Amino acid sequence: MAFTNYNDFRVGVQTLIEGDETAGSTFSVNTLDIFIVLGEARVHDGDNITPGLRASPMVTALSEALTANAADLPDDLLELRDLQFSGEPPLDIVPLDHLKRQIANDFNPSAAASRMAAQDGDSVTFWPETTGTVGGAYYARPAPLEAGLHATFLRYPQVYLYAALYEAALFLGMDSKMSIWEARWRSLMDGANHSERMRVYGGGRLRTRTS
Repeated sequence: MAFTNYNDFRVGVQTLIEGDETAGSTFSVNTLDIFIVLGEARVHDGDNITPGLRASPMVTALSEALTANAADLPDDLLELRDLQFSGEPPLDIVPLDHLKRQIANDFNPSAAASRMAAQDGDSVTFWPETTGTVGGAYYARPAPLEAGLHATFLRYPQVYLYAALYEAALFLGMDSKMSIWEARWRSLMDGANHSERMRVYGGGRLRTRTS
């Protein structure tokens, strides 16, 4: 399944909603655009069952100077992938509550203490406290499809297609199709994320401390 531009994709979504007779559309183009925008958010953010898509074209370099032991995060950040200070091993990225417990229990960390980081709102905090510039990479939210079909879409167009269809079914009350389109979207998302894990890590799991 290939789409050459945004309008081509939009027509594809409309065709699957209404059938081949799209000239007699029952909703506006603006409404169709909303379905697509909502579908994009579903793909990138996921939900309480299916995690968001994390594809290699989303990976963006990060370099941020620290202020008061914290570094600002980019506005388009979806998820941190890795953090590292120059010449040092990658940091353990941990949940914020784990970092706070570590700080509370380790008043005088040694120079050899394991360096860790946690996201705290729109910034990332480090322990032991440090200065300098942190580098690494993160998964960035792609630009809206209306601005152009980006590399993640071109790799997994069906994921975006069925996300938009599911959002349309919710709005239009298409109960009979909603469950089919939702199941198809979840299956495609699982397959896409599995493909990315195999592509980047050779089937191994990214090591992230959780406790």
